[in-house]
Amino acid sequence: MKKILILPLLFLVLTAQADEAKRLYEISGQYYDNQKYDSAVIVGEKALPLLRQKGMKDEEAEELSILSVCCMRQSEYDKALQYAKACNKLDHESGDAERISSSLNTIGSIYVAAKQPQEALKYLQQALQYAEKTGIKARIALTCGSLSEAEFAQEHYDEAISYIDRAIQLEREEGREAKLHVRLSQKATILAGMGQKQEAVAIFDSIIPYFRTTGNHQSLAISLNKAGQALIEMGNTNEAKQRQAAEYFREAARLCREMDNPYNEMQARHGLYQALWTLTPDSARIELEAFNLLKDSLYNQASAETLAKYNAEFGVDELQEQNTSMRRWYTYIIIIGVVLLLVAIVIVVRQAKLTRLQRKRLNEVTMTLDELRQQYEHTNTTDDSEQQQDTLTEQDKDFLTKTMSAITDQLEDNHVNVDELASTLAMSTSQFRRRLTAITSETPQAYITNIRMQKARYLLDTQAELSIFEVALRCGYDDQSSFTRAFKRFFGITPSDYLAKKQ
Repeated sequence: MKKILILPLLFLVLTAQADEAKRLYEISGQYYDNQKYDSAVIVGEKALPLLRQKGMKDEEAEELSILSVCCMRQSEYDKALQYAKACNKLDHESGDAERISSSLNTIGSIYVAAKQPQEALKYLQQALQYAEKTGIKARIALTCGSLSEAEFAQEHYDEAISYIDRAIQLEREEGREAKLHVRLSQKATILAGMGQKQEAVAIFDSIIPYFRTTGNHQSLAISLNKAGQALIEMGNTNEAKQRQAAEYFREAARLCREMDNPYNEMQARHGLYQALWTLTPDSARIELEAFNLLKDSLYNQASAETLAKYNAEFGVDELQEQNTSMRRWYTYIIIIGVVLLLVAIVIVVRQAKLTRLQRKRLNEVTMTLDELRQQYEHTNTTDDSEQQQDTLTEQDKDFLTKTMSAITDQLEDNHVNVDELASTLAMSTSQFRRRLTAITSETPQAYITNIRMQKARYLLDTQAELSIFEVALRCGYDDQSSFTRAFKRFFGITPSDYLAKKQ
């Protein structure tokens, strides 16, 4: 009798664990999309063993990709490489050339960041071969950009310029403004390294305002640091250049601190110290102290990681004691699993209702103004109770139409930024958020996601010649993984599975 009861309880526990794995995986992706790398790693490392345990290989590969990039941003290169190589192994098993190229490119980029360019080239050259097989220009451009960095790190300037010029040309052909500016930043860095600092600064000055307006803080911080360093080297006796360099470094330091990027913040603090030394020595000393604190912090962090590895290797007795304690809690886990299942059922029912309402809103926001008017006139004559909930004023309809138009324009430029949307509508960000939420019952980010997903579904339905990666780009996503996660969260199915069901 006990065995009969235990089996369904175990099934409930396993189901709850699968739901938890998916939930953590999605939260990690959201943190990554918002450039909150520290939080993405914390959640992602909890999700990874659950995904692996449940055999969710696609989600596991995406989570490994997220973790590898986040760890690279945090300068934890050993961890980043472990995650990236594990991801590449799964990608090779899938046989998907685009995925293989992507993970090989990530490995190469990590080696470049870790100052091992020779090792990076081995992976990046393979990545380019797979990218060429896909025929996707954006993928080829991305890999060429990484190869230019690896060649530049070895002072192979001709090869570096050749790769980055090819990447720039491909981005121009594709009309990808956001990525074009990233490639231009890479070229400026190479030119500065070659001694052509005036030309490099001119490029940096032209692209920095773009990064500010689009909210690409990572590229902005790097460009500010590089431009500041070039200005210092150009103008040791020029006060105006020193002041401009100090402004660039100060902005970069602030951005890096907000993104929890200590390595690049350390570079910014050191640059700020150099720029201020001849202007205000007292301020320069403060920045030098901040630089030293960051340097010590990174050293202590590396030491702590080494100690943690030692404890993990020799803490066998403690682990056994924990295992004994875990057995004691096994019965409690089963009970908790049953409770979680009941809660999950309630959530599913509620979510289904919310999803229906969300689809209705989605249909509304993707119509033209005339179609909106027709729908609401029909609603007025068919359902008085819905009329009270869904009737919009002419001002509300006008606001939604203008918002949709602004979002569409941003999607065509491969970026969407709430602050810029508000500015386009001559509103403050807080006013825009309150107005949109009051009309649609959605946050601006959720509203934007609705439009992105509707556009994605339309492209998948009507333009079969586009790859999923190209659809992602047209919907404002920089990479296929982020797009796949968002599409699956919204529709409950991956883009590839959606296409397969249509055939």
